[in-house]
Amino acid sequence: MPEENVLLIYPPFQWGVKERFSQPLGILILANALKQAGIKVTALDITGEGWLPQKIADYISKGNFTHVGVTTITPFKELAYRILKETKKVDPTITTIVGGPHPTYLKEKIFSESKYIDVAISGEAELDLADIIRNPTEKFYDVSFVKNVDESPIPDRTHVRHIQYNELAGIWMDDTASMMWARGCPWRKCRFCSRNELTLHYRQRSPEKIIEEIAIIQNELKYKNILVVDDSLKFSSKYIKKILRSKIKEGLDIPFWALARADHIDEEGARLMKRAGCSGIQVGLESVVPRIIDMYKKTSTDPKLWRRKLDSAFELCNKNDIIVIASFILGAPTETREEIQSTVDYCRTSKLDIAQTFPFQFVVGSEMWMEAIEEGYIKSNQFYTYNDKQFGTTEYTTKELFEFALDAENQINSPIYNPGRYIRLVRKFIKQKKWSVIAHNITRLPIILKNLLLEHPYENIPEDLYA
Repeated sequence: MPEENVLLIYPPFQWGVKERFSQPLGILILANALKQAGIKVTALDITGEGWLPQKIADYISKGNFTHVGVTTITPFKELAYRILKETKKVDPTITTIVGGPHPTYLKEKIFSESKYIDVAISGEAELDLADIIRNPTEKFYDVSFVKNVDESPIPDRTHVRHIQYNELAGIWMDDTASMMWARGCPWRKCRFCSRNELTLHYRQRSPEKIIEEIAIIQNELKYKNILVVDDSLKFSSKYIKKILRSKIKEGLDIPFWALARADHIDEEGARLMKRAGCSGIQVGLESVVPRIIDMYKKTSTDPKLWRRKLDSAFELCNKNDIIVIASFILGAPTETREEIQSTVDYCRTSKLDIAQTFPFQFVVGSEMWMEAIEEGYIKSNQFYTYNDKQFGTTEYTTKELFEFALDAENQINSPIYNPGRYIRLVRKFIKQKKWSVIAHNITRLPIILKNLLLEHPYENIPEDLYA
């Protein structure tokens, strides 16, 4: 048998389009695991490369690969399957492997979706993949989840070091490495989210391991910025505060961005965030209407207090010169136009810096998705489906919800309506001494304004809405 030669691919969201928001940590962790096991491996991020199918096929044809593994994400599964098809056209003897969220949810049923799948893996495979490749015994493996995440290797970013990941919500962030401090969501109760179904538990890496990886990112790989891609960092927790204090103590001054809940930021945490180099956070605001917040189960306390928690978090960030990007959902089942406008009006006047709007989707595995199936509103094969009046769950069509989203971003982010917001944003960049970031974003201002004001939150509305 030929020596194993593995190609791991992260597929695109759209053919030929470069998306450089976040590094594909999953395949980079797997690549390091295979490397440590002595297996030749290449990791390829098609979202960052912007390749078309033919270029992928050409690359595979020249690589003498024995295995091709593709991350399979539910909304973009057909693009992953196209890569498998191209692989088999090049060489039918190549073993094709799928992993990621979609096979983790579907299990063995995934084989019914593509005839080009040889092996499917459910769960986190970094501790098992080398053995699966060298000693295959099954077509389907359910490897569950890694309990002690300190046992996982860090991502091998050398595979993607030639790509600059540098954009977040239209802002140029400088050359950025993505990393995880923990796996899973510390909240895991939002009814619109699939985390309850697709993740096991919130599992923390040791602060020492995290600091070691930050040191590699800053001192060896020479990145200029870090994007922490955890579902949510709990900045009010002793765990995160210990990491921030260690980062400060070790002199690791590389800036970072993160995702966080508004009710997981306290005054001490905000001060430590500033000292540790936190440039900005992205917060899931979702809505300010108590009825909608209660429907979503966004908070464990009185939903009427949610707006106050948002105010407190935004004020703490503003006080410590931390940029706030807030996202919210519009068009939830039974949500009215007036309720949507209440959230828009809040975003227009609050101390957030940039807002992102997303039309409501019934997301596979979420409570609201399962409830919609049980009630007969949608079908079980509609994994990511935008809300629409044809389902009987809203007064509006999906097209109208996208128009609402575009109008909301115009109202909130417009420099004409909200010039003070941009003054505050620039002031934060200046206080953070982000001179290169300021310069790049000034030169990119026409693109930023186009992204913020002239485009939908997504590239287009799916044509197969009711498939």
